[in-house]
Amino acid sequence: MVTKLIDFKRKTLNNRKSFKMCEDTLMKLFHKLLVAPATLGLLAPFSALANEINVNQITQYGIDTEEIIEEEFSSNTFSRELASSNSVIKDSTSITNFEAGSFSETTSASFTADFLIGATDGDADTQLDSEALTANYSFETALNTSFTGEDDLLVVLGSGNTAAGNALTGMLDFGNANADALKVKDLHYTRPLGEKLTFSVGDSMDLSKQFTGACAYSGFTDSLADCGTGNSAGAGGDVSLSASYDIGNGFTLGAGLSGTEGSTTDGLFTNESADMYGVQLAYAADSYGAALSYSSNELIDANGDLTGTDVTYWGVNGFYSFDNTFLDSVSVGYETANPTAGKDSQGFFVGLTTQEVGPGTISLGMGTNDDVGGTSLIVDDADTTYLYEVSYGWSINDATTATIGGFIQERTAAEGDDLTGIALSTSFAF
Repeated sequence: MVTKLIDFKRKTLNNRKSFKMCEDTLMKLFHKLLVAPATLGLLAPFSALANEINVNQITQYGIDTEEIIEEEFSSNTFSRELASSNSVIKDSTSITNFEAGSFSETTSASFTADFLIGATDGDADTQLDSEALTANYSFETALNTSFTGEDDLLVVLGSGNTAAGNALTGMLDFGNANADALKVKDLHYTRPLGEKLTFSVGDSMDLSKQFTGACAYSGFTDSLADCGTGNSAGAGGDVSLSASYDIGNGFTLGAGLSGTEGSTTDGLFTNESADMYGVQLAYAADSYGAALSYSSNELIDANGDLTGTDVTYWGVNGFYSFDNTFLDSVSVGYETANPTAGKDSQGFFVGLTTQEVGPGTISLGMGTNDDVGGTSLIVDDADTTYLYEVSYGWSINDATTATIGGFIQERTAAEGDDLTGIALSTSFAF
């Protein structure tokens, strides 16, 4: 009896376990039945979409697109076709034409930075003769643009800390007295007309811009920079027109006219304006050259008003190049002035330049003095004073040059003690 009871309990337990397993299985099946319709609902759109997609067409489209991209974005297409575009600004009715790279193709920029350190020793009672050691700088940038490949539009911007009244910078004509402000220094346009004629027109430009000249000497001081003929061969100006004509066989004819008050209400070539003009005939051969120059100048006073005096200048300069181991060239110049009021005057210059001595060359020059009175000529019956200079210039590298030099400026007794000076200048071009 006991044995039967034990067998009955075992069967009951087994049945319960089986029932539990059946119950779990039915519940899982019920859940799957609930999820199945939802899953089928999600898969149905994808199935329909899959029926509409052509896999072969997708593959061919990818291949074609790759070929188009390679063709459209080649280097030639990008630099030429895509770089030029016409765009309409929505806020404006105007159409803007923009061509990428036009600045670099038509315009070039060059920069120079010059530094000067030096001192002078002169007359103690003359305010301009400062004995202090001074340092000055000058920065300029030149923008050259060509529209035809032969012409040139030049814009020069300059800045500097050169102060007025500095005897050293005045003698060397160094820098820009712009009080560290960047200003337009020069603006002119040069264009050839045919194969023989070239002209320049612009503001802040000398009328002798296109003069060939015949001076191989590079002056340390400003007075001797044009071989002593700065009033004729190196005639200045403001609003100017200058032209040169190649006659042939080494001969060149230059001509120019200018008005120093062209930007004011006095205008150009009026009764109130200070005007000038000049011509030059120059000849150059392989080892020598000469130039004859003429200019006429209406003088103005310190206030810019006409003095009523006109001056006619005649100048001649020339050079000769040697073929030896020491002396490179000799340059000479002679100039006369004939004013309508006052006495005639004359001046001369001679300068030597050596071959390379070490890394650089030596320049020696002397001429009539550009004294504090502002004349570079010897007035008849007046004491003759002279200017002496020596300099040594060399290249530090392809972009850097340096010059060290000194000068002695003689003065008359009425003008005070002589002025001496020494300076080192360094120029960076980039």
